[in-house]
Amino acid sequence: MRLLAATDAALRVLMRLGTDPDRRRSTEDLAQSVGVPRNHVQKIVQDLAEAGLVHTQRGAGGGVVLAVPPAAIRLGAVVRRFEAGQALVECFRADGGACCLSPDCRLRGVLAAAREAFLARLDATTLADCLAPSAA
Repeated sequence: MRLLAATDAALRVLMRLGTDPDRRRSTEDLAQSVGVPRNHVQKIVQDLAEAGLVHTQRGAGGGVVLAVPPAAIRLGAVVRRFEAGQALVECFRADGGACCLSPDCRLRGVLAAAREAFLARLDATTLADCLAPSAA
């Protein structure tokens, strides 16, 4: 399974913010520290803010800060938000895709169960679980 680049970057932004939850960081600082272009980080931060995970403030003294403690951020929720609408395989597409093996294919059920196990593991993991002990 491969996550979208935006999902990966969102997790890295949250990790960076989680290392010092009270420190405001600029999108430029976040972009440099996670190795993602600033315009991508701005979109990711906007989405994280809409999800209620970060607060943003413009102007002098502004920046981005976690809106909730790292222990309250479930990785599964973040991944679901950023991966929404992404089909793991062709037959998972909203329109059913064009599977040449239907209706006899049993792979779909196996892959669906694997995806759910993956997300269940992420649901059981918080941002705090992924931070160095001194940051958590």
